[in-house]
Amino acid sequence: MFEFANLDDKTRSYMLRAIEDAERADQINYSTRLNAKGKEQWLGLLEQAAREHNEHWLAYELEANRLIKGFEVSERPLGSYSIRHVPHTAAQTMAEGQFNRFYMLGLCKRARDEGIKQLEVYRAKQSAKPRPESEALVGLRLPVEIVEPQLRDDAASQKSLLIQPNSGISLRFPDGK
Repeated sequence: MFEFANLDDKTRSYMLRAIEDAERADQINYSTRLNAKGKEQWLGLLEQAAREHNEHWLAYELEANRLIKGFEVSERPLGSYSIRHVPHTAAQTMAEGQFNRFYMLGLCKRARDEGIKQLEVYRAKQSAKPRPESEALVGLRLPVEIVEPQLRDDAASQKSLLIQPNSGISLRFPDGK
């Protein structure tokens, strides 16, 4: 489970604003692994998690309500297709990534309002074998003006090193602010 350093009521309100902004801009990630019912419920669950829960609760809701597909189709390099089981970790991976994305976006919005120019990358979830590329980011201070647009855009956020699946890294105010 993640330990979000600055997840308090104030940051949660900024998270909700970030989700509303993303919805207006059509930047909510509706994973292809969500089934039809999952696509219907995803935004409401994401908002509820931001309002009063966490990524663990969000993953549980996805699983308990069977909102993730059981199978997915993938294209093979030579043009044929294969059907395979969706990984059993899909709900957790999706919930962690998107909750973390909106936590960091909310923190960026809050930082701007409070005159904080940089946020610090830290390990928010422990990992037995952290990836070298994630470890290399820990401790870096990143300008809010660079991080926020990267996370705001759904396609760009999927490429961001900050929310790579299972990286366990996030952002916090520097120096315990």
